[in-house]
Amino acid sequence: MINKLRSKVSEYMTRYSDMDNWENIRQNYSFYSYITFLVLALNDLDNSLKNIKKSALEKGLEEEEILDFLFGLPGAELFTYEIVEIVEQMEKLDVNAIYQEFISVDFIIDGHQIVFSGGKNSRDILGSYFTREDFAYEVVKKAIDDYILSNDNRAQKLRVADLSCGGGAFLVAAYQYCIEKNIKTQLYGVDVDPIAVMIARARLICCCKKGETLTSIKLGNPLINETNRTDMVEVFKMASNGRFYNQKVGINIDAKFDVVVGNPPWEKIRFEEKKFLQHFFSKEKNSSKFERAKLLKSLTEANRAYYYAILMDYEFAKKQLKKNAYFSNTNCGELNTYALFTELSFNMLNQNGISGLIVKSSLVKMPVYSKFMRVMIGKNNLYELYMFINRKKIFNIDSREEFSVIYLKINNNDSMRIALDLEEYVGFYNKEKIMLSYDTLDLINPDTGMIPNIKNNQELQFLINVYSKHKILGDVYNECKFGRLVHLTNHSAYILNQQKSGYEPIYEGKFIELYTGKYATFNGMSELEKYKNKATARPIEDIKGEEYPEARYYIERGMWNNISKNFKDGYIIAWRSLTSATNRRTMLATVLPLMPTCQSIQMLQVADSQSMLHILALFNSIVFDYIIRLKMVGLDLTQTIIRQIPVPEEREFDRKIVFHEIEASISIHISSRLYILYKNDVRVKDVFEEIECYEIRCSTETKKIICEIDMLIAIVYGMDRDTLREIACSFNQYYTREEVEKWF
Repeated sequence: MINKLRSKVSEYMTRYSDMDNWENIRQNYSFYSYITFLVLALNDLDNSLKNIKKSALEKGLEEEEILDFLFGLPGAELFTYEIVEIVEQMEKLDVNAIYQEFISVDFIIDGHQIVFSGGKNSRDILGSYFTREDFAYEVVKKAIDDYILSNDNRAQKLRVADLSCGGGAFLVAAYQYCIEKNIKTQLYGVDVDPIAVMIARARLICCCKKGETLTSIKLGNPLINETNRTDMVEVFKMASNGRFYNQKVGINIDAKFDVVVGNPPWEKIRFEEKKFLQHFFSKEKNSSKFERAKLLKSLTEANRAYYYAILMDYEFAKKQLKKNAYFSNTNCGELNTYALFTELSFNMLNQNGISGLIVKSSLVKMPVYSKFMRVMIGKNNLYELYMFINRKKIFNIDSREEFSVIYLKINNNDSMRIALDLEEYVGFYNKEKIMLSYDTLDLINPDTGMIPNIKNNQELQFLINVYSKHKILGDVYNECKFGRLVHLTNHSAYILNQQKSGYEPIYEGKFIELYTGKYATFNGMSELEKYKNKATARPIEDIKGEEYPEARYYIERGMWNNISKNFKDGYIIAWRSLTSATNRRTMLATVLPLMPTCQSIQMLQVADSQSMLHILALFNSIVFDYIIRLKMVGLDLTQTIIRQIPVPEEREFDRKIVFHEIEASISIHISSRLYILYKNDVRVKDVFEEIECYEIRCSTETKKIICEIDMLIAIVYGMDRDTLREIACSFNQYYTREEVEKWF
């Protein structure tokens, strides 16, 4: 059935669109799609499809001037009649669910016709992820119950809002639950999608008794300041053209609410050029930035104007939001809509109001939102947090995606309670919760105050324990110099992809593994293999042999000398910055001579060679790696994260112990093993010239040596054998069960 609807929309788009005018094509897509879902919505309401325009006006689904405009379009009456014929043959279906499926496939130009065969750019721009009705009900139930409790069970009437309401799932849930609680409701919704707004109106008309509940569902973008909205047809056209961040689409919300709920969009505010152009060009022509630059030069004046109009809408919105004090805690970094909507929702609350939202967990984990979190937790505004992993596909996105249900209120005296590692939403608010205070977060994330990447109370207690005992790396090694020096894009004018006199090879993260800078190479690979997107280097078969990595990029020596001027000749510790907390190992570090390294590598330099070896052993230890996993969010292991990791002080390495029947300082035990790991790398042999080591007569198998360093680092941390064994077991893609039992 959905394909019949798409086919009919594409037929009329092809018939009545100027195929050389992108704006006209986009408008027709929106207008014919709108009429399609208007028919479906009316069918849901009363099964009477005799006079669509009149029925829509009588039901209050749309403004009269907008309906006049729509039904005055070329072919509108015949199109409506044909859609009615299709709908009358259908069983009644959930119009909101049908719409979500409809926008999951985009239109593209295929020769001289328009077809539905693309990606999901329309949904991505809206940031729209369909929320299951029963999940929305659970979120709303908890928010309303908390509001009633906060107001001593005296609530008789509620003002409920969803500021990105989509098809109205949360507002319908609010109405239904308030009926159960015998509470009168006033419902307010706003969205930038004209079809979603109309569907939300229809659903609320369908479930609310006439005169019983006051509802107001408006078209607009509440992130943008309103200008003059007297011409609603113009606002409708702008939104239909995909110009969601145009100032004319802005809407000011003057009211305050008792409860604000919803699932705000999960997208960055940025113009996605490739996704925009995929409607109008083949994948081949839209494959690279270079190809797109050629396309843009060849555009007609009308298409160029449309392209830059949308681009400037985004630029205007970003500038406005950056200056808007209303978003002072979330208008940072790359602007994310879910963060902005969360702050907006909080600011829209009455004195005793409650906000309950589904957001990406990045909001409570990413350092960029440190200011927001410190304010919300410091003032006890964030009072409950439920953190989910999408393992059971609650949303139709990656099963590894993390999201949270966040509850905020203005007046609260208690510390935040948090439930972790959830995967089912039914009764989620009854799950076991732990207390997490501002002071605790300040202890375990001193630079940011963000939520760590923990799954249970045991992991939280581990972090509290290790942070209570040890200072952070940034304080212990406060003279470290950190860097990420060569950027392949920013320094492209000085970079070649062939070796040339006066140019230095650029080291990449692919070349690094635990305790080696000889893991992989581009030697022997074809040009196509080396320079394709997401190219993989060839593993070096014998990392103890004489083969060293061959680079694929080279930087002009003068530029390298300039950008590395704050570092001294000598050695660095380099680690892969592109990694994940779910990888076999998260931290992969090695010692290297100072050399050009690209953005996939971060590095540090410390003057003292012995301290450098201590840091290297710390970085590659499973203890340090485990802490990293509990702290890292995303895929970039930055120096900000590294600086916050607790480490033993240098004097702890001087302690003498008997290890494998040899008495020496922990430092000498570690250095003796590092020497074994690096003795075949001629580039770093000078590191050990003045370092005291002893000869290891027992097994020199690489993995066994690494295990022994892990044990020594655990001793420096003051960690017992049982705790170390538990940590080793958590690295089950690195250490086998047999190795843990045998070595630990």
